[in-house]
Amino acid sequence: MQPTDSEAGPKAGGLFPPTMWSVIVAAGEPDAPAALVALERLARAYWRPLYVFLRQRGSDHDSATDHVQGFFEHLISGEVLRRVERRESRFRSFLLAVFQNWLSHRHERADARKRGGGAVHVPLAEFDSVVSDPALAIAGESPERIFDRRWAREVFDRSVARLDAEIARMDRSEFQAELRRRITGPQAAQPAWAEVGAVHGVPPGAVKQAAHVLRQRLATLLRSEVRAVVGTEAEVDGELRYLIELLSTPGNRA
Repeated sequence: MQPTDSEAGPKAGGLFPPTMWSVIVAAGEPDAPAALVALERLARAYWRPLYVFLRQRGSDHDSATDHVQGFFEHLISGEVLRRVERRESRFRSFLLAVFQNWLSHRHERADARKRGGGAVHVPLAEFDSVVSDPALAIAGESPERIFDRRWAREVFDRSVARLDAEIARMDRSEFQAELRRRITGPQAAQPAWAEVGAVHGVPPGAVKQAAHVLRQRLATLLRSEVRAVVGTEAEVDGELRYLIELLSTPGNRA
């Protein structure tokens, strides 16, 4: 299973796939053709963590939806992104600080803004689908910690989705899909390889080897996703360790 060039990590010239820092700089140039595309990518990656952050702070579903939509519309229409420079802080921490600053300084409007009316928005159906997110029910953690855990969940889910897309193109995709479910699901600690092998007619040793290959590929995809939201390659390992810690928190496991 060979990764594509965009997934394989560093290119020959030492170049990396665009990070979220480069995306936000691109989004800060409203006349540039790539600006809207960049902001759409930013919104897709972070709307859910921001929504959960607001719910943890006591906002109801409709208010949280309005605020997150309004924030991304603010980013594309305002001056904030044009003043952004690469910071030493983690990107997610920077974005959360910008979001909190926007919340504290925005002017209250007498008339309710129509949700989704801006150039960049997340479909309301996606907001509605997250109302029952397990992260919303976890007590004893700060909204900031929940924001980080939701970020970790999003990174993991994007990596799994990419792996699933690769599996769909593989030989014996049903067997591979079952392995993927076993290595990422609740039974990941004690997968029943003999059972999988019996169902699919594969020797237990070959099942274990195939599962190992999938685990390695998922690790590569996770690294690729993390690399996209940090500024330097040196930060990747630390972020991966933090992501694993966050995913291990009760209530946020795969």
